[in-house]
Amino acid sequence: MKSILYIFLPCKPIYPVGCTYLADYIHKRHPEVRQRILDLSQIPPGERARAVRETAVDVRPDLVCFSWRDIQIFSPHEGDASLEQAFTFYYSNNPFKKLAASFSGLKSLYQYYSGIRANLAHAWLIRKICPDAPIMIGGGAFGAFAEQLIEKLPEGTIGILGEGEEAVLKMVEGKPIDGERFIARQNGKTITGTGQSYTGLDDLSVDLPYITEIFPQYTAYTDDCIGVQSKRGCPYDCAFCLYPYLEGKSVRYRPAARVVNDIAQHYRQWGTRRFWFTDAQFITGKAAYPQCTEIMERIIAERLEIEWSGYIRTSLITSEFAKLMVRSGVGDLEVAITSGSPEVLNGLHMGFVLDRLYDGCRHLAEAGFKGKVILNYSLNAPDETEATLRDSIESYKRVAAILGEDRVFPMMFFLGIQPHTDLEGRLLDEGYLTSGYNPLVLSPSSIRKMLYNPAPLNKLIGKACLAAWNRKTGSRTGSRDPRPWSGALAGSSPALDVRGSRYADASLLRGVELNSGRDVLLTLEEILNTRKSPAKTGASTPS
Repeated sequence: MKSILYIFLPCKPIYPVGCTYLADYIHKRHPEVRQRILDLSQIPPGERARAVRETAVDVRPDLVCFSWRDIQIFSPHEGDASLEQAFTFYYSNNPFKKLAASFSGLKSLYQYYSGIRANLAHAWLIRKICPDAPIMIGGGAFGAFAEQLIEKLPEGTIGILGEGEEAVLKMVEGKPIDGERFIARQNGKTITGTGQSYTGLDDLSVDLPYITEIFPQYTAYTDDCIGVQSKRGCPYDCAFCLYPYLEGKSVRYRPAARVVNDIAQHYRQWGTRRFWFTDAQFITGKAAYPQCTEIMERIIAERLEIEWSGYIRTSLITSEFAKLMVRSGVGDLEVAITSGSPEVLNGLHMGFVLDRLYDGCRHLAEAGFKGKVILNYSLNAPDETEATLRDSIESYKRVAAILGEDRVFPMMFFLGIQPHTDLEGRLLDEGYLTSGYNPLVLSPSSIRKMLYNPAPLNKLIGKACLAAWNRKTGSRTGSRDPRPWSGALAGSSPALDVRGSRYADASLLRGVELNSGRDVLLTLEEILNTRKSPAKTGASTPS
């Protein structure tokens, strides 16, 4: 095998870190193999097919690897235009707003299906241009919906579930991939590989000059936020999360020196100043303290004046750890508090204690943390009651009292039901979902189910959300990844232009600018105060 073409399928602007690690991994073992990375996110929709065709003709690949990161529309957070459309359609009392929302929802559905068809079409185009080149496909979106997507891809396409370094290496070396976790269609039948060989991370690194050479579009990211992976795997069992399914529950660590070397290369060669740890959790538990500590100490020792962030459980932040975070340049944080109720958290297998979460916030405040904190709340999760909703409202107030109300921003994230999660299994057992349902087929009724907000609290919560959102002016921007990326989004209004801001995610930026999540919680509190309190009567409203 002499050449490989990696095609990063369109999604929100985000650095294709998985493709770069994969290409570097192959290059270190087979430097004679020519490689190219094509990022379709940087190309206008009408020009993508031509870009695929021209690049394939130029590279003449012996193997084509697609990375499919995103697929879900109607994302379950309040900055998403489609969520507001759905809530307006289901819960508004204004018939004119319901009608307008229905038309907007149809447009979103059209875009959703068009996006899937376009991505599938790129694979079929490659099959036409390079009929003898094997096709592989992976990424988070494919991993989640592999059973549904593999049937729509060209016969013989090899779908990879989870990490792909070893599977691609075996293809390059002409070895069978029986020991890998894959799915494929052969002779009209779906076949799967049940093995899984995890990539050793001791030498996983990035040769940035090489990546610059094979990824001509890298210049689009030189002033952006660059993803860096310090570990793989997640030990937690959060009921709604796909990370353990995709990466495994055993946590594997990269040497801190290699992690910081990646950061230093981007810092000195590309001028990058913002970094995002792409780990499922930067601090996966007490066992991660030595590696995380060494990473921060090396950042400080090398005088890298950066801003970094990632998914972080504040429940694991100690006083000393908080000081290191601040000294090493931690930026704004996104914290999945999910609920202020221990009962709801335990039902979702979240694996943390609220008092420890508050302690972590306190340690950050004492260490001089000056960033913003986005608190993600998933209202109406299983086991939710009016009493637990009040607990969530109080938990926001408690964090705001610790860090300052001007730096704490609640965001409403309704649980999105994803395949291969405990939440999906529970809802199938309870009959909420029908066995054999297709998660990619959306309709008004299925959208209502997949954006988990069930009766009897659905109307109460919908009323609170719409009341809070309707207080704000300006159009919403649509779904974006909730991360502190830098750089303005194409077509965003000047008010949402985030050049120089910590938030390039215009949807979350809007939540920060308008503090609409706070309005939702306080509006919900007002509505609850007009009703009989379950806490006073001893009654509880089951979900």
